[in-house]
Amino acid sequence: MSEFSRGCISFVRGGRYPHCHSVIIDDSVRAIIDAASDRERLLAFGRDRAVDVIVTSHAHEDHFMYNSLFPASRLWVHEADAPAFASLQYFIDLFQPDEEEIELWKEYLTREANYVPREVDRMLHDDDRLDFGRTVGRVIHTPGHTPGHCSFYFPGEGVLYLADWDLVEAGPYYGDPNSDLDQTITSLERLMEIRADVYLTAHGKGIFEADPRIIEKYLGTIFLREERLLDLLSRGPKTLDEITDQGIIYGGAKSIGAWNLAVSERNMMHKHLQKLMRQGLVCRENDKYHANSSGLSSCTSG
Repeated sequence: MSEFSRGCISFVRGGRYPHCHSVIIDDSVRAIIDAASDRERLLAFGRDRAVDVIVTSHAHEDHFMYNSLFPASRLWVHEADAPAFASLQYFIDLFQPDEEEIELWKEYLTREANYVPREVDRMLHDDDRLDFGRTVGRVIHTPGHTPGHCSFYFPGEGVLYLADWDLVEAGPYYGDPNSDLDQTITSLERLMEIRADVYLTAHGKGIFEADPRIIEKYLGTIFLREERLLDLLSRGPKTLDEITDQGIIYGGAKSIGAWNLAVSERNMMHKHLQKLMRQGLVCRENDKYHANSSGLSSCTSG
Protein backbone atom coordinates (compact mmCIF):
# COMPACT_ATOMS: atom_id res chain seq x y z
CA MET A 1 0.00 0.00 0.00
CA SER A 2 1.24 3.48 -0.87
CA GLU A 3 2.30 5.91 1.87
CA PHE A 4 0.27 8.55 0.07
CA SER A 5 -2.73 8.27 -2.21
CA ARG A 6 -5.20 10.89 -3.35
CA GLY A 7 -7.68 10.29 -6.14
CA CYS A 8 -5.80 8.30 -8.78
CA ILE A 9 -2.39 9.58 -7.62
CA SER A 10 -0.07 7.45 -5.47
CA PHE A 11 3.48 7.83 -4.20
CA VAL A 12 6.12 5.09 -4.48
CA ARG A 13 9.21 5.50 -2.33
CA GLY A 14 12.49 4.80 -4.05
CA GLY A 15 15.35 5.88 -1.85
CA ARG A 16 18.68 7.49 -2.48
CA TYR A 17 20.66 8.00 -5.66
CA PRO A 18 20.71 6.28 -8.13
CA HIS A 19 17.00 5.95 -7.38
CA CYS A 20 14.23 8.44 -6.69
CA HIS A 21 10.62 8.40 -5.54
CA SER A 22 7.92 7.96 -8.19
CA VAL A 23 4.39 9.22 -8.66
CA ILE A 24 1.94 6.81 -10.28
CA ILE A 25 -1.39 7.72 -11.83
CA ASP A 26 -3.90 4.88 -12.10
CA ASP A 27 -6.51 6.50 -14.33
CA SER A 28 -7.87 5.91 -17.85
CA VAL A 29 -4.39 6.91 -19.03
CA ARG A 30 -2.00 5.11 -16.68
CA ALA A 31 1.28 6.88 -16.03
CA ILE A 32 4.45 6.82 -13.98
CA ILE A 33 6.28 10.05 -13.26
CA ASP A 34 10.00 9.38 -12.70
CA ALA A 35 10.20 5.61 -13.07
CA ALA A 36 13.24 5.07 -10.86
CA SER A 37 11.88 3.96 -7.50
CA ASP A 38 10.99 0.42 -6.40
CA ARG A 39 11.53 -1.83 -9.41
CA GLU A 40 9.14 -4.56 -8.27
CA ARG A 41 6.35 -2.15 -7.40
CA LEU A 42 6.67 -0.42 -10.75
CA LEU A 43 6.58 -3.77 -12.56
CA ALA A 44 3.54 -4.81 -10.53
CA PHE A 45 1.76 -1.61 -11.55
CA GLY A 46 2.50 -2.47 -15.18
CA ARG A 47 1.25 -6.05 -14.78
CA ASP A 48 -2.18 -4.90 -13.59
CA ARG A 49 -2.73 -3.04 -16.86
CA ALA A 50 -0.41 -1.52 -19.42
CA VAL A 51 1.38 1.70 -18.51
CA ASP A 52 0.45 4.19 -21.20
CA VAL A 53 2.87 6.99 -20.39
CA ILE A 54 6.24 7.47 -18.71
CA VAL A 55 6.77 11.10 -17.70
CA THR A 56 10.35 11.97 -16.77
CA SER A 57 10.84 15.24 -14.91
CA HIS A 58 14.35 15.80 -16.27
CA ALA A 59 17.39 14.15 -17.80
CA HIS A 60 19.20 12.59 -14.86
CA GLU A 61 19.89 8.89 -14.51
CA ASP A 62 18.23 8.61 -11.10
CA HIS A 63 14.95 9.60 -12.76
CA PHE A 64 14.99 7.37 -15.84
CA MET A 65 16.53 4.29 -14.18
CA TYR A 66 13.57 2.03 -15.04
CA ASN A 67 12.19 3.70 -18.17
CA SER A 68 13.57 0.74 -20.11
CA LEU A 69 11.12 -1.59 -18.33
CA PHE A 70 8.32 0.10 -20.26
CA PRO A 71 9.44 0.20 -23.91
CA ALA A 72 5.87 0.29 -25.25
CA SER A 73 4.87 3.28 -23.12
CA ARG A 74 4.93 6.78 -24.56
CA LEU A 75 7.70 8.98 -23.16
CA TRP A 76 6.95 12.59 -22.20
CA VAL A 77 9.85 14.94 -21.41
CA HIS A 78 10.38 18.71 -21.58
CA GLU A 79 11.83 19.71 -24.94
CA ALA A 80 14.98 21.24 -23.38
CA ASP A 81 16.06 17.87 -21.93
CA ALA A 82 14.71 15.62 -24.69
CA PRO A 83 17.96 15.19 -26.71
CA ALA A 84 19.63 13.54 -23.70
CA PHE A 85 17.19 10.63 -23.94
CA ALA A 86 17.98 9.88 -27.59
CA SER A 87 21.79 9.84 -27.44
CA LEU A 88 24.06 8.47 -24.73
CA GLN A 89 26.99 10.52 -26.00
CA TYR A 90 24.92 13.71 -25.93
CA PHE A 91 23.88 12.93 -22.35
CA ILE A 92 27.46 12.27 -21.22
CA ASP A 93 28.73 15.41 -22.93
CA LEU A 94 26.37 17.49 -20.78
CA PHE A 95 28.59 16.70 -17.79
CA GLN A 96 31.83 17.58 -19.61
CA PRO A 97 33.83 14.63 -18.24
CA ASP A 98 37.56 14.27 -18.79
CA GLU A 99 38.52 12.01 -21.69
CA GLU A 100 39.54 9.18 -19.37
CA GLU A 101 36.19 9.35 -17.56
CA ILE A 102 33.98 8.94 -20.62
CA GLU A 103 34.21 5.13 -20.75
CA LEU A 104 33.49 4.92 -17.02
CA TRP A 105 30.38 7.05 -17.56
CA LYS A 106 29.25 4.88 -20.47
CA GLU A 107 29.65 1.71 -18.47
CA TYR A 108 27.90 3.13 -15.42
CA LEU A 109 24.96 4.56 -17.36
CA THR A 110 24.34 1.47 -19.47
CA ARG A 111 24.99 -1.23 -16.85
CA GLU A 112 23.89 0.44 -13.63
CA ALA A 113 21.42 3.12 -14.74
CA ASN A 114 19.89 1.06 -17.58
CA TYR A 115 20.30 3.80 -20.18
CA VAL A 116 18.65 2.86 -23.48
CA PRO A 117 18.47 5.51 -26.24
CA ARG A 118 14.89 6.49 -26.87
CA GLU A 119 13.01 9.14 -28.80
CA VAL A 120 10.64 11.32 -26.84
CA ASP A 121 7.01 10.92 -27.93
CA ARG A 122 5.73 14.19 -26.51
CA MET A 123 7.78 17.31 -25.91
CA LEU A 124 6.49 19.07 -22.82
CA HIS A 125 6.27 22.84 -22.41
CA ASP A 126 5.42 25.14 -19.55
CA ASP A 127 1.71 25.16 -18.64
CA ASP A 128 0.89 22.13 -20.82
CA ARG A 129 -2.22 20.27 -19.75
CA LEU A 130 -1.68 16.57 -19.03
CA ASP A 131 -4.99 14.73 -19.29
CA PHE A 132 -5.00 11.28 -17.69
CA GLY A 133 -8.80 10.99 -17.37
CA ARG A 134 -10.28 12.23 -14.11
CA THR A 135 -6.78 13.33 -13.19
CA VAL A 136 -5.52 16.45 -14.91
CA GLY A 137 -2.00 17.78 -14.40
CA ARG A 138 -0.19 20.93 -15.38
CA VAL A 139 3.46 21.19 -16.40
CA ILE A 140 5.41 23.73 -14.34
CA HIS A 141 8.71 24.29 -16.12
CA THR A 142 11.17 24.85 -13.27
CA PRO A 143 14.65 25.02 -14.82
CA GLY A 144 17.89 25.49 -12.95
CA HIS A 145 18.62 21.93 -11.88
CA THR A 146 18.60 21.09 -15.59
CA PRO A 147 17.35 23.26 -18.46
CA GLY A 148 14.25 21.09 -18.88
CA HIS A 149 13.46 20.27 -15.25
CA CYS A 150 9.71 20.20 -14.64
CA SER A 151 7.43 20.03 -11.64
CA PHE A 152 3.84 18.85 -11.98
CA TYR A 153 0.73 20.35 -10.41
CA PHE A 154 -2.55 18.50 -9.95
CA PRO A 155 -5.04 21.18 -8.87
CA GLY A 156 -7.99 18.80 -8.48
CA GLU A 157 -6.06 16.74 -5.93
CA GLY A 158 -4.12 19.63 -4.42
CA VAL A 159 -0.83 17.85 -5.19
CA LEU A 160 2.38 19.54 -6.33
CA TYR A 161 5.21 17.21 -7.35
CA LEU A 162 8.41 19.23 -7.05
CA ALA A 163 10.67 16.53 -8.55
CA ASP A 164 14.32 17.37 -7.74
CA TRP A 165 13.50 20.55 -5.87
CA ASP A 166 13.46 17.99 -3.11
CA LEU A 167 13.36 20.18 0.04
CA VAL A 168 16.28 18.33 1.63
CA GLU A 169 18.14 20.13 4.39
CA ALA A 170 21.33 20.43 2.32
CA GLY A 171 19.52 22.68 -0.17
CA PRO A 172 19.08 22.78 -3.96
CA TYR A 173 21.45 21.20 -6.46
CA TYR A 174 22.65 23.23 -9.46
CA GLY A 175 26.04 21.62 -9.93
CA ASP A 176 25.93 20.42 -13.54
CA PRO A 177 27.62 22.49 -16.24
CA ASN A 178 24.18 23.26 -17.71
CA SER A 179 22.56 24.06 -14.35
CA ASP A 180 21.66 27.68 -13.72
CA LEU A 181 21.69 29.42 -10.34
CA ASP A 182 19.46 32.36 -11.29
CA GLN A 183 16.90 30.02 -12.83
CA THR A 184 16.98 27.92 -9.66
CA ILE A 185 16.03 30.94 -7.57
CA THR A 186 13.27 31.97 -10.00
CA SER A 187 11.86 28.44 -10.16
CA LEU A 188 11.68 28.08 -6.39
CA GLU A 189 10.06 31.49 -6.04
CA ARG A 190 7.48 30.42 -8.60
CA LEU A 191 6.74 27.15 -6.79
CA MET A 192 6.16 29.07 -3.56
CA GLU A 193 3.22 30.82 -5.25
CA ILE A 194 1.34 27.62 -6.16
CA ARG A 195 -1.43 26.71 -3.76
CA ALA A 196 -1.41 23.02 -2.89
CA ASP A 197 -2.30 20.73 -0.01
CA VAL A 198 0.60 18.32 -0.44
CA TYR A 199 4.14 18.57 -1.77
CA LEU A 200 5.71 15.41 -3.16
CA THR A 201 9.44 15.29 -3.89
CA ALA A 202 11.75 12.90 -5.72
CA HIS A 203 14.22 12.48 -2.86
CA GLY A 204 14.41 12.80 0.89
CA LYS A 205 11.28 12.84 3.02
CA GLY A 206 9.11 12.78 -0.08
CA ILE A 207 5.74 13.80 1.39
CA PHE A 208 5.07 17.20 2.96
CA GLU A 209 2.03 19.09 4.11
CA ALA A 210 2.22 22.00 1.70
CA ASP A 211 3.55 25.23 3.17
CA PRO A 212 5.41 27.84 1.08
CA ARG A 213 7.67 28.50 4.06
CA ILE A 214 9.24 25.06 3.52
CA ILE A 215 10.26 26.06 0.00
CA GLU A 216 11.37 29.46 1.29
CA LYS A 217 13.70 27.81 3.82
CA TYR A 218 15.07 25.52 1.10
CA LEU A 219 15.66 28.52 -1.14
CA GLY A 220 17.37 30.27 1.76
CA THR A 221 20.21 27.73 1.76
CA ILE A 222 21.41 29.33 -1.49
CA PHE A 223 21.92 32.65 0.27
CA LEU A 224 23.52 30.97 3.29
CA ARG A 225 26.05 29.43 0.90
CA GLU A 226 26.76 32.88 -0.50
CA GLU A 227 27.23 34.31 2.99
CA ARG A 228 29.77 31.61 3.81
CA LEU A 229 31.55 32.21 0.51
CA LEU A 230 31.74 35.97 1.10
CA ASP A 231 32.98 35.38 4.64
CA LEU A 232 35.73 33.10 3.29
CA LEU A 233 36.80 35.69 0.70
CA SER A 234 36.78 38.48 3.27
CA ARG A 235 39.68 36.66 4.96
CA GLY A 236 41.82 36.74 1.83
CA PRO A 237 41.81 36.00 -1.91
CA LYS A 238 41.21 32.40 -2.95
CA THR A 239 41.40 30.40 -6.17
CA LEU A 240 38.39 28.38 -7.24
CA ASP A 241 40.19 25.19 -6.24
CA GLU A 242 40.90 26.61 -2.77
CA ILE A 243 37.26 27.60 -2.42
CA THR A 244 36.14 24.14 -3.52
CA ASP A 245 38.42 22.51 -0.94
CA GLN A 246 36.56 24.35 1.83
CA GLY A 247 33.50 22.16 1.19
CA ILE A 248 30.97 24.93 1.79
CA ILE A 249 28.19 22.80 0.31
CA TYR A 250 29.16 19.14 0.70
CA GLY A 251 31.79 19.34 3.42
CA GLY A 252 34.58 17.56 1.58
CA ALA A 253 35.43 15.22 -1.28
CA LYS A 254 33.06 12.32 -1.87
CA SER A 255 31.62 10.30 -4.74
CA ILE A 256 28.36 8.47 -5.41
CA GLY A 257 28.68 5.99 -8.26
CA ALA A 258 30.23 7.85 -11.19
CA TRP A 259 29.22 11.15 -9.62
CA ASN A 260 32.12 13.09 -8.09
CA LEU A 261 30.62 15.62 -5.69
CA ALA A 262 33.85 17.64 -5.66
CA VAL A 263 33.15 18.49 -9.30
CA SER A 264 29.61 19.51 -8.39
CA GLU A 265 30.88 21.62 -5.50
CA ARG A 266 33.31 23.38 -7.83
CA ASN A 267 30.62 24.05 -10.42
CA MET A 268 28.22 25.43 -7.82
CA MET A 269 30.84 27.67 -6.25
CA HIS A 270 31.76 28.97 -9.70
CA LYS A 271 28.11 29.83 -10.36
CA HIS A 272 27.95 31.68 -7.03
CA LEU A 273 31.13 33.58 -7.86
CA GLN A 274 29.75 34.62 -11.24
CA LYS A 275 26.54 35.83 -9.60
CA LEU A 276 28.42 37.77 -6.92
CA MET A 277 30.68 39.35 -9.54
CA ARG A 278 27.63 40.49 -11.50
CA GLN A 279 26.42 42.09 -8.28
CA GLY A 280 29.78 43.78 -7.72
CA LEU A 281 30.37 41.90 -4.46
CA VAL A 282 33.34 39.84 -5.65
CA CYS A 283 36.28 40.64 -7.93
CA ARG A 284 38.69 38.37 -9.75
CA GLU A 285 42.35 39.19 -10.24
CA ASN A 286 44.30 36.64 -12.25
CA ASP A 287 43.09 33.32 -10.85
CA LYS A 288 42.04 34.58 -7.40
CA TYR A 289 38.71 35.86 -6.16
CA HIS A 290 38.32 38.40 -3.38
CA ALA A 291 35.50 40.25 -1.69
CA ASN A 292 34.90 43.67 -3.22
CA SER A 293 34.39 45.87 -0.18
CA SER A 294 33.91 48.98 -2.32
CA GLY A 295 30.82 47.50 -3.95
CA LEU A 296 31.91 48.94 -7.29
CA SER A 297 31.28 46.69 -10.28
CA SER A 298 34.86 46.89 -11.54
CA CYS A 299 35.53 43.17 -11.54
CA THR A 300 36.71 41.01 -14.39
CA SER A 301 34.50 38.10 -15.39
CA GLY A 302 35.30 34.49 -14.52
